[in-house]
Amino acid sequence: MKTSTATIILFAALLSITSPMVPASSDSAQQSWNFRVLLDDKPIGYHRVDISTEANAITVHTRANFAVSFLFIPVYSYDHETRESWKNGCVIGITSTTDDNGDNYFINSSQQDNRLSLVTQDGARTLDGCVRTFAYWDIELLKNNYLLNTQTGEYQSVSITDMGTGLLAIDQGKIEARRFRLVCEDLTIDLWYTKDMHWLALESVTDSGSLLRYLPENADIHTSEKPS
Repeated sequence: MKTSTATIILFAALLSITSPMVPASSDSAQQSWNFRVLLDDKPIGYHRVDISTEANAITVHTRANFAVSFLFIPVYSYDHETRESWKNGCVIGITSTTDDNGDNYFINSSQQDNRLSLVTQDGARTLDGCVRTFAYWDIELLKNNYLLNTQTGEYQSVSITDMGTGLLAIDQGKIEARRFRLVCEDLTIDLWYTKDMHWLALESVTDSGSLLRYLPENADIHTSEKPS
């Protein structure tokens, strides 16, 4: 499993904020996404996103941890944490640390005059305008052509295609869901949403041909049929 594929998961926040799921209002709110991460149906870790909303300001805390073994021998480990600040649908601050199987990454930032300045393991750069990350939980992501990778600090070109509706297999059975396909450089990610556009799952094929999946933890979802 190559590390470039494993980092699909951390993009969430890595996981745009004027989403129907996190409405802008004067009231404060808390929301969380909890996923089990599977590689060829074998559990390898977790991914959690916690969002705090107050008026038009949002704080996002993302954590992901994976461990892959072969014949009980550890072959890959991944640990990632990101904290983001958003205002009016744009990132105004971000910090992240990542240990990608021994390769370390970091991001620190500052914001001034509608410009987001980043310092990463590769140096400094500045991004103009409204910057968004790979915020899978926010349907506004589906409208963007560039997204910020919260592991590396790269500002990456993406294309997103509506693949229509279909049945997604989860633990409880199968649920009708809407699928979007996100393509970024050499990565292809399928994102699944409920009918009301709540982020439901993620799927991608790794460089080695394995299927990487996010499935909701303890999901209370009405399913149409039992899994075959």
